[in-house]
Amino acid sequence: MSQRTSSSGPRPLLLAWLLALGGCFDDCGSDDPYDPQPGPGELGNGEFHYRCIGDGDPACTDGGSVGNFPARVAVGGRFELEYTWNDDVSRPPPDLRSGASERLRLQGEIFTPLVEGYTAVLALLPDSGIGDLIHIRASTPIEAALQHQRVDYSAYSLAEGDELRFDAITRDGDAYVLAGLLTFTFAVDDPAVAEIVGTGDAHVILRAQGEGTTVLHATLGDLTADLEISVGQGPVTSTDPTTDAQTTTSTDSSTTDDSTAGTDTTESTTGTTDTTDTGDTAGTTDTTGGVL
Repeated sequence: MSQRTSSSGPRPLLLAWLLALGGCFDDCGSDDPYDPQPGPGELGNGEFHYRCIGDGDPACTDGGSVGNFPARVAVGGRFELEYTWNDDVSRPPPDLRSGASERLRLQGEIFTPLVEGYTAVLALLPDSGIGDLIHIRASTPIEAALQHQRVDYSAYSLAEGDELRFDAITRDGDAYVLAGLLTFTFAVDDPAVAEIVGTGDAHVILRAQGEGTTVLHATLGDLTADLEISVGQGPVTSTDPTTDAQTTTSTDSSTTDDSTAGTDTTESTTGTTDTTDTGDTAGTTDTTGGVL
């Protein structure tokens, strides 16, 4: 990926204006679009901070509201941004604006990508000059998955009475887990086996009701993720939050130990990791837009 830096003087403002228009620099017609470093402003005056507007945004995995700046955000995903100056943290923040409202909508303080590709977010000064900018890369989700503790599953075994949270995430064609809050709908085929007892924009809480097998569905537009849920029919699945290793625990146990790992009948997949840039090099850790 190409990268551009700017010098002092009037050139940064000219660059900012040009970049805001198209989301790339002098290689717009090539296969290598302009690719900014995430987080730091591209004019070098400060930093953009990514804020999740709900715990369903995969960029904020610890439940906090501030996440690492994502390499890629889902088209339709909602998020907020803040900006701090490098030279004086007490300096009032600039007014953040979309460089192209038809590509990146700003409603109140919430940004929503409308199309794929790069779009600039501008940090405007009181005199309407551009103090800094950063590009947001949006990708269209092409697949959805259901996770527990950041591990994909296609099947999960519970003991009767267990309650467990599953999170729905999306990936693009390069296997990046995409940031931004998306709203899924959830359903189970047989609530007598597993009942939905709580939902959020991108998560569901299931309670195991009775012995049997059912399927949990998470739907976003044309995308659907399915998870087979078995209750009282074999070893209980659980996940080690530190290693993501998968093992089994006996169904004779009175409780489900979420610190142990899942059965060999579960399926885990991975996304990509990219905490420092937005390149397309694939990693091996399941993260949001390559950021976690």
